[in-house]
Amino acid sequence: MAPVIHVLTHSGCKPKAIPSFACIGKCSSYVQVSGSKIWQMERTCNCCQESGEREASVVLYCPDAKSEEKRFRKVSTKAPLECMCRPCGSIDESAIIPQEMTGYAEEGPLHNHFRKSF
Repeated sequence: MAPVIHVLTHSGCKPKAIPSFACIGKCSSYVQVSGSKIWQMERTCNCCQESGEREASVVLYCPDAKSEEKRFRKVSTKAPLECMCRPCGSIDESAIIPQEMTGYAEEGPLHNHFRKSF
């Protein structure tokens, strides 16, 4: 997980920069000849993806609002809670099974999962 600055915008409001987080990294992917069926290829594609998310409310100043009550607008934003290597593509959170996490090399996601990087 990497710290980033997101700029929140809303029509008629001043943009506001806020500190946030993003999933940035690399994961192992490969294509190789199958060990048991040499006429077939084995493929695995893993991508750095979020694992859960956090939500925050931020207040933006909207100077052009017609009424006083709308000069400040609350907007919601999201950021990843954690990052991990997962099969590429969008997946349902409930579809993850423990076997997805087996067989990774020392530089795989479990190795990095427990290290904090700043």
